Amino acid sequence: MIFPAWRQQILPSLAILWAVAGLLSNRFSILAIGLFLWGLSVLSSHMAHRTLSNIAISLKLSQTHAEIGETVVSEIMIENPLPWPILNARWSIDLPRNLWAEGADTAQIVRGANQTIKGTLWVGARQRVRIRYRLNGQDRGRWNIGPSSLAFHDPLKWSQLIHLDNHQQHLTIWPRRYPLPPGFWSHNADRGLIKGKPWDPDDPFRIMHIRPYQPGDAIHLVAPYASARLRQLMIKQREPMKTSSVEVLLHPKTTEQHWHGIVRSVMEDAVSAAASIVEAAVLAKLVTGLSGTGSLPGHIRGFRFAPHRHSSAQELLTALAWLQPSSTMGDDLVPVLTQLLPRLTYDTTLVIVGRYWEDDLTQNLQAKVLRGLKVILVVPGDEIPTLPEWVNNVWRFSHGEWSHD
Repeated sequence: MIFPAWRQQILPSLAILWAVAGLLSNRFSILAIGLFLWGLSVLSSHMAHRTLSNIAISLKLSQTHAEIGETVVSEIMIENPLPWPILNARWSIDLPRNLWAEGADTAQIVRGANQTIKGTLWVGARQRVRIRYRLNGQDRGRWNIGPSSLAFHDPLKWSQLIHLDNHQQHLTIWPRRYPLPPGFWSHNADRGLIKGKPWDPDDPFRIMHIRPYQPGDAIHLVAPYASARLRQLMIKQREPMKTSSVEVLLHPKTTEQHWHGIVRSVMEDAVSAAASIVEAAVLAKLVTGLSGTGSLPGHIRGFRFAPHRHSSAQELLTALAWLQPSSTMGDDLVPVLTQLLPRLTYDTTLVIVGRYWEDDLTQNLQAKVLRGLKVILVVPGDEIPTLPEWVNNVWRFSHGEWSHD
């Protein structure tokens, strides 16, 4: 955008008047002054348009995904390919209030839900200037960085120019994750594991005992503390695991009716619990799927990520980071279950994360349980809902702490 100063608005008319006066009075000096002012006005306008069209602003992030509390370096690059400098340029960029910005020579101005950081710089002729600042997020989510703007004058300072860059960068802050408690995958944590067959794969979450090293044992199974204490190489013998796939169903409904609002702490506990379970299952190389109610970009009425052996923890954690509550979460549970049910087999463990146990869960899962489906319930908060007797295991999760019911 170009905002002409008073000189740029008045001088063209004044130049024409001087030139006409010079012609009528037959005085060459007055005519020359008029033509000079008119040429100066044309030159200023040309330089303003050329500067505005050639100046370039770009945004860049050192990484697009980060943990809560992790520092991410963001960069604004301003490039001037023209043979004249840009003086006293004022730059600014919009950031969400949930990201804290730090950097040299930057000022923070909080306004509503957003904040703006801004500063002043000089860009020399054919020069590229980079401005770096650090971002730190304390809340999960998908945060938009930008748009950015650069305000400056043309070389003659006859016009104010504003270059707007509406492109945005997106920074995803993953939810917090916590280690799963011992016996989480057990059908009954008080009585120990449900044993698999000797040929079943090892359970990476539970250790049966420690035994001496045998040729061919994997190095990552070495028990360092036991080896040091016994002065010989000892190996962790893992429990054979019966479950071959894990499905996580997240139902982050926090109040009985949607018009009662959202209990944000319960919502975040539910997302953190689901993220902890998903990450642990993927790292254990289990076939992992994720479904849930709520809204994601492209998934307004619930979401579903089909399980496969090479599930990506980054993809699933990103989905949980972007998840937002919706007023239709109660109604979306049945369509999500309808898509999920064909995937539930006798060797599947279904982990349900939610504060409420809906009747639809009982109606849709009871037949699957009779065929061997295992169900674990994780309740964010302290209140355990009324459950059918076939729920194998119940855990409470609140503010990073696990407890078994």
